[in-house]
Amino acid sequence: MTELFLIFVAFVASVTAAVVGLGGGILLISVMPGLIPTFAIIPVHGMVQIFSNLTRALFGLRHVVWTFFLPFVVGAVLGASLGSVLLVDIDSEYLPVVIGCFILLITWAPEIQSVPRIPGKFAFVGGVQTFLSLFVGVVGPINMPFLIREGLPRDRLVNTHAIQMTAVHVIKVSTFFLLGFAFAPYLYLIAGMVASTTLGSYVGTALRARVPETVFRTVLKWIVTLLALRMVLRLGM
Repeated sequence: MTELFLIFVAFVASVTAAVVGLGGGILLISVMPGLIPTFAIIPVHGMVQIFSNLTRALFGLRHVVWTFFLPFVVGAVLGASLGSVLLVDIDSEYLPVVIGCFILLITWAPEIQSVPRIPGKFAFVGGVQTFLSLFVGVVGPINMPFLIREGLPRDRLVNTHAIQMTAVHVIKVSTFFLLGFAFAPYLYLIAGMVASTTLGSYVGTALRARVPETVFRTVLKWIVTLLALRMVLRLGM
């Protein structure tokens, strides 16, 4: 029964992410505590998110902005390398609060047109995001504000974010594998959740076209904000 519930939630989460670009990962990880062992939550969630993001990107591959992806991957590898060294030593209790405040700042800070574009921005974001993903699991909202500020059309925004997050989760899962995490006991659960996320990506991609552009951007901005506030306030829960 637990497995079927997680498979269903994975489908709903994948539809959500495919329609608005993010939110699915946090929805999924929020129901996992108590259903699988705590030490397995981040690596199992990461494995499922690989396919949720990858299928979403593949369904709109022509929209991916590769110039934002390649430096992101370089930074992600460096971030994971550093994180793997510190994984057992860092107290991650307060990291979500810091991340949430940063996301709120990036999302709501007024745009200053005269400031030049920062070289290597996405390499830096990829490094920070992948480093933090090893400790807090869900960091999808971090790179979204940077993509929003690039002024990308809806499909380019969603699919570029998806391919960047695919890289984050692949590198994160590989790091846990190299550190000795055993995925074998969870393979059937992962397989079921991967199948449901693939279907969810297909359904969500079809639904996205029905959402007006202005509504999409407003909803996306407020979802990013609510997810960030959730990170900031979680210590009080």
